[in-house]
Amino acid sequence: MNKQYQTHVDEMPRLFERLLNAKRFPMKPRSDWKQLRAIYIIWIDGKAAHVGRTRNLQGRVRGHVSNSHYSASFAFKQARRTLSIAASYTPENSRSALFAREDFYAEFAKHRAVLQASEVTFLEVNNPIDQYLLELYAAMELELELDEFDTH
Repeated sequence: MNKQYQTHVDEMPRLFERLLNAKRFPMKPRSDWKQLRAIYIIWIDGKAAHVGRTRNLQGRVRGHVSNSHYSASFAFKQARRTLSIAASYTPENSRSALFAREDFYAEFAKHRAVLQASEVTFLEVNNPIDQYLLELYAAMELELELDEFDTH
């Protein structure tokens, strides 16, 4: 195995422990998070629900709790799962079409409200290789859905 890659892989357990033990904050954007490159975990009712990576933690947290089906992608995906709507790129299953459906919007709003009441932890990670590896490592360690890693 490539030694440089192995060095990054070997760091994952330590970085993951730091992420798990990081302080939890309310899911509200903070000005001191602007431009903060980080891996984050969203905690719902004390249980890890989502792992993500970002170049701007303030903006990403704001996006997760916004009323936009483009920014609030986790709430959007949760609504789609709850209503058993397969991810497809047909006109009737487009983000805009689903968001216009009353039943879908109500489900989306419910998931968004849950996110607004949730908590977030994060670990600043500037190295892009470590970011990608830690996001995947954390999702697997926390036994979360890996559909975030599918290509579109």
